Amino acid sequence: MEKIKIGEKKFLIEINRKRVQTLRLRIVGKNKIVVNIPWLMPLMVVNKFIKNNESWILRQNEKIKKKKNLNKIKKIEILGENYEVETKKALRDSLVIIDKNILINYSEKNKLKEIFDKKMRILASKLIKEKTRELANKYNLHYEKVGIKNQSSRYGSCSGRGSLNFNWQIILFPMDKFEHVILHELTHLTVKNHSRSFWELLEKYDSNWRENNQWLKKEGTNKFII
Repeated sequence: MEKIKIGEKKFLIEINRKRVQTLRLRIVGKNKIVVNIPWLMPLMVVNKFIKNNESWILRQNEKIKKKKNLNKIKKIEILGENYEVETKKALRDSLVIIDKNILINYSEKNKLKEIFDKKMRILASKLIKEKTRELANKYNLHYEKVGIKNQSSRYGSCSGRGSLNFNWQIILFPMDKFEHVILHELTHLTVKNHSRSFWELLEKYDSNWRENNQWLKKEGTNKFII
């Protein structure tokens, strides 16, 4: 990784040459950027892209908050339901959800994030896929598949081929905000950009999209735990 300056902030940047057709930039953590580029793309193109998108990069970077200490978290909300969290040192790593209790056993403290991400992603996958299927059927929308990821500042995405990806941590949102994220990506199946047509169509699926969108901008990433 190298250090670069964007605005008044110093960023760590990792540039990977891969079998991709276009430049792809991701903010993977506070002041951390990963850029995937085609094998033969000159670095000057990367520098120009970053220069032209400084404002966007800085805005997205500000959305990334310092992650919480999992060992100190005693309660979390999953789709508006309160869960008690208990962490305990043990010989084997595990995470079990019983009623409204989340029990995490860890052999080493530095494994807490890995355990939480791996096990909660399984629950999130079930909840997100069920809700996506329900909403798609309701509005007669057709998608290819649903992927579950963990990104620092992105809630979801829709590929040109109709595949949807969601950050598993959206299950930490209230139900209406959770549904809004899914409906947002389902709308992209019809309108790929954020033109006026997109927002007009989204309003047919989510009449409170403005309120929900503002909540995501102000509170969304604050709900993320890891």
